[in-house]
Amino acid sequence: MFDSVRSSSGSRDRNPLFSTSCESYLQKRIQQEEQSSRKYHSMSMWLNNEGYSGAASLWAKYASEEMGHADWSRNYLLSMGVTPQTPLLNAEPNTYAGLPAIVELSYDHELEITKQIKEIGQHAMKEGDHMLYTLVGQYLKEQVEEHDKMQTWIDKLKTFGTDKIALRWLDEEMGK
Repeated sequence: MFDSVRSSSGSRDRNPLFSTSCESYLQKRIQQEEQSSRKYHSMSMWLNNEGYSGAASLWAKYASEEMGHADWSRNYLLSMGVTPQTPLLNAEPNTYAGLPAIVELSYDHELEITKQIKEIGQHAMKEGDHMLYTLVGQYLKEQVEEHDKMQTWIDKLKTFGTDKIALRWLDEEMGK
């Protein structure tokens, strides 16, 4: 009965619902989400060391969320019978110009992530892979939330300034 799902090498044949190009996109998505986690973790540690305990806690939360996003692609790949790869990651800086710079860097990073996810969506539609496009929709919905969070912090920096008192209040708010 199961002979039809086995190739001559004894391994299972490739899932006909899932192309190798879509697999490549998701393997890359895992790497990018884990790299995002590492980036935010590095920012969190710097913030903590500089006395921004509220912001440090928030960026640690962001780092954890990014690992969860990597799991979305891992689980999808596993559902398609593909073993996710353990990606190599780059080192992140361990010094930053300040909390406002971290907010700006994070905002720019989320813009780049959104571009990457849109690229996967375009590919999924080109391939006619509506199941993958549903996963992309989940990622894009999350990106709307990410942009909203970062835009809020940017707006507050613009409105209230970046003097020490304003940054202390912002740090306190970030920790709530």
